Amino acid sequence: MQRLNMEKEEHRNADYEYHTTVATLINVARRASDIFEKCSEPIEKRAFLNYLLQNPSVQGKKLYFSIASPFNLVLDLVDCPDLLHWLDSVRKELIK
Repeated sequence: MQRLNMEKEEHRNADYEYHTTVATLINVARRASDIFEKCSEPIEKRAFLNYLLQNPSVQGKKLYFSIASPFNLVLDLVDCPDLLHWLDSVRKELIK
């Protein structure tokens, strides 16, 4: 019984950490533009872009990139409003 209770508690903690990570990810994704604009130093902006972007390159005057994981998953949620609504409710629960 004791071992099962310990495992149950570990799963509960992992579930809480997962929800916290998802809520933080959504929060950063939603505020990315504001965060970038408030960075005053070019080195800060570069660090933030390196955090969000994957394989950026410039060809001529065009910038090519892909969104880094896990932010690419948030971008994919735009096509799935039901799941996005659920994630938003999870975020609100964690803030309480």
